[in-house]
Amino acid sequence: MKRSLSVIACFLWSTVSVANIQTGMDKLINEVDPGINIGIEVIDLTTGESLYARNPDRAFTPASNMKIFSDAAALMLLGPDYRFNNQLSTNGTGLRNGTLKGNVYLYLPGDPSFTHEHLKSLLSSLKKWNIKSIQGDFVIDSAYNHVNPYAPGWMIEDLVYSYGAPLSPVIMNNNRLTVTVNPAEKAGKPALIEVTDPSGTIIIENKVRTKANLKGCGVDFSTDKNNHLSVRGCIGVGQWAIQQRMAIRNPLSYMQGFIQKELADQRIHLKGKILMGKAPKDTLLLASSSSSSLSQLLNDTLKPSDNLYAESLFLHTAFKLKGSVANWGEAKLLIKEFLQKQTGIDLKTAVLTDGSGLSRYDLLTPRQTVRLLRFLHERFHFSYEFIAALPVSGRDGTLQRRFNKSSQQDLLRAKTGTMRGVISLSGYLYTANGHTLAFAIYINNLPGTSLSISGRYRYLVDALCNYLLQQKPATHRWAKVVLPHGRMRFQNNTTQAALSRKKQAQWRRLETMVKKALKGEVVAIRFRNKELVLEDYQKNASKVWTVLQRLRKKYPFTVALKSSDLPALTPGKPMLLWIQSAKKDSKVQRIWIIKEILT
Repeated sequence: MKRSLSVIACFLWSTVSVANIQTGMDKLINEVDPGINIGIEVIDLTTGESLYARNPDRAFTPASNMKIFSDAAALMLLGPDYRFNNQLSTNGTGLRNGTLKGNVYLYLPGDPSFTHEHLKSLLSSLKKWNIKSIQGDFVIDSAYNHVNPYAPGWMIEDLVYSYGAPLSPVIMNNNRLTVTVNPAEKAGKPALIEVTDPSGTIIIENKVRTKANLKGCGVDFSTDKNNHLSVRGCIGVGQWAIQQRMAIRNPLSYMQGFIQKELADQRIHLKGKILMGKAPKDTLLLASSSSSSLSQLLNDTLKPSDNLYAESLFLHTAFKLKGSVANWGEAKLLIKEFLQKQTGIDLKTAVLTDGSGLSRYDLLTPRQTVRLLRFLHERFHFSYEFIAALPVSGRDGTLQRRFNKSSQQDLLRAKTGTMRGVISLSGYLYTANGHTLAFAIYINNLPGTSLSISGRYRYLVDALCNYLLQQKPATHRWAKVVLPHGRMRFQNNTTQAALSRKKQAQWRRLETMVKKALKGEVVAIRFRNKELVLEDYQKNASKVWTVLQRLRKKYPFTVALKSSDLPALTPGKPMLLWIQSAKKDSKVQRIWIIKEILT
C-alpha cells in the first residue's frame, strides 16, 4: 500500500500545471515573433481540461485544415462504408447482329478515384453484350456537369498545377497528368518530353533545348483550356529528368478522347457523338464500377492532402443533403448547417467556401476546429476511421518528414495546411504521460507583411507540438499512472514512405551514373520513375552493355533489350531478356530498358 501511494505521489509530483504549459508555449512564440498573427487551442481529451488558448476565436484562413470539416461532414452523412457507383446503361430498343438501336449512357456521380482503367473495364462490357455498333450517341451523365470547375476564391496561378485540377464536368485520373522532361542524346537537340496520357488528346509544344551544361537552365510548364501543354526552357545533357504534375484544364475533352480511342480499339463503331447529357430513367444497366469505401477515400484525401478528392466529397455531400446537384454557394450553406446541427458547434463565423481549403475566402477559428476534433474523437461509430485517415508523424502523408525522432514518431496525427501566407496544423497528439490532446494551430500573415511565412513559422508550429508531446498534464486516473509510454516493435522498422524515398533516390543515382558513364555516346536516356529507357543510336551494342555490366556490380537491376536481332554480348550480370522487335526508327539501333530486380 505504501509503495502504491509513493508511485502516485511521484507521478503527481512529475506532472505539470496548466499555468506551466501556458508559460512554456508563450515563451516559444515570443522568441520567434511576439506580434505574430497566431491562433491556438489545446484541449486535454483525457481530462477535458483546456491546456492552452491564444486567440482561439479569431478567424483564420485555414488552408488544407478545411478538409477536416468537409471530410467530417461526408463521414457523418454518408458513413464509412459508402461507395460511389459509376454505371454504364442503354435505352436501346433492339440489339440485332451486334448493332444496338439506341444510346449508351455513362453515369458518373463524382467519384474522385475514377480512372481510365475503370472506364476501360466498363466499356469492355459492351463486347460481353455482343455490341459491335451503337446507332445512337454515347452520353456522359455527370453529377458535376453544370458546376463551376473551380470554387470561389481560388487563385488563377494555382489552376495549371495538379493541386488546382478542375472538378467538373467530369473526373478521370484525378484530372491530372505527369510531365517528364529528359535531355536528348546530345546538346543542341530538343529535349524528350513524355506525358501520362492514355487518351492521346494532350497536344505538346516542346520548346526545351538540350544544352552541354545546365548553367542558367530551367523549365517552365503551362497548359490551356484546349489541353495544349507548353514546355519551355533548357536542360543539361547530363541533368536529371525533370518531372511536374499538371492539371488537365479540359477534362471533358480528355475523357471523350479516351472513349473514342477505346471504342476504336475494341472495334465498336459509334454512329453518333460523345457528348454530355442526362440519362433517362429506367435505362438498362450494362455494367457498374464501385469506388473504394469512404473510409479509404478519406485516407486518400487527408494523408496526401488531395484537393480534388476533398472537393468531390464536399459537393457530393451537399448533393445528398439537397437531393439534387448543389453549386458552390449552396454547398457552402448546406455543409455548414449540417455540421452545426450534428455537432452543436457554433459555426456562425465559419466560412466553408470549398472542401479543400484552396479558397482564400475560407475562415475557421482554432476553437471551432478543436471542438470538431473532440466531437469526432468521442464518436465510436466513425472515430477510428477518421483518426486513421490523418497523416501520422514521421510515417506517412504530409507528415512523413516531420516529427520523425523516436520521441515524436507515431505520436501525432494531424492535418497540415500550407499556402502563401498561411500555415496550419490541427489534430491529435499523445503526451509523455499518455494523455490525448486535441489541438489547432493557425498562422496567417499580418496585413502589409510578406506572404512568405513558411520557414521559421513552420519551425515554430513544430516546436510547439514537440513541446506538448513532452508534457505530463495532471491527471487523477489510476490507469494513466501505471501504463508505460513505450515504443512498439514496428516503430524500429524503416517506414514505407522512407523505403519508397530510398528506392526513388536509388533510381535517381542510377540515372546519374548511367548518364555519366555514357557521356559522349549517342544514347538518349529516358527516366520513368522505376525504369530507365536507353535509346541506343550506335551500331556497336557492347558499349552500352559494358557500362551496364559495370554498374550492375553496385546497383541491382535487370535489362530488357528490344532489337531486330540479338547482338553478341559478353555473358554475365545483369540478367538480359531479349525481345525481338522491328525497328520503328531507322536511327535507333536498339532500346535498352533497365528494370527493377525481384528482391
